[in-house]
Amino acid sequence: MRPLRLCVDLAIARLLVALVAALAFALPAAADERGFLIVAKPHVPDPNFRRTVLLVTQAPDGAALGVIINRPANKSLAEAVPEEPKLARFTEPLYLGGPVERIGLFAVFRAATAPGDAFRAGGDLWIALAPPTVEALINNPPEALRFYLGYAGWAPGQLRGEVDRGDWWVLDPDPEIVFRKDTKDLWEELAKRAQSVTTRSPARTPALALARAMR
Repeated sequence: MRPLRLCVDLAIARLLVALVAALAFALPAAADERGFLIVAKPHVPDPNFRRTVLLVTQAPDGAALGVIINRPANKSLAEAVPEEPKLARFTEPLYLGGPVERIGLFAVFRAATAPGDAFRAGGDLWIALAPPTVEALINNPPEALRFYLGYAGWAPGQLRGEVDRGDWWVLDPDPEIVFRKDTKDLWEELAKRAQSVTTRSPARTPALALARAMR
């Protein structure tokens, strides 16, 4: 009977491998539809993220990436590069997106489809890190567009570990929040909202979607 048992074991092993591969392949597509906001708790250990709110999504390799949405800089893109005529229309402040590639220019925008490589961050929200995509947005800007210097990134599983450790609150993405002009009190507002959601219905918080998406 050993040959039969061996065949059964091999068949089960092949099935498990195929299942794992299918889940790994399907994960990015699901995550593309499920961006989220994270709100730093008061004790978050990294000083780069004190009192911050970030729009975050997942990259195809399982890493997480996002931008800080409540740290406006003191210059617009037009002011930062006054010698470039095509940037004159961008008079809204730049935002300090995070500690990764601080001198790089990145973007968040709303569109049905992206004009190049970009990461969907929920609904019609996108995060653009690729220079050709950012250039395309500059040349043909959508109605909702914001530029960032730098971004934030986490290795696969790292952000989920930080959420499990209690460093972040997690909320659903909201374009109105992402593109709010006055972000001065945004952290306080969303911290209160997140605590209210957690207290009222902990089993239904967006953290569960995050945990599923980032396994």
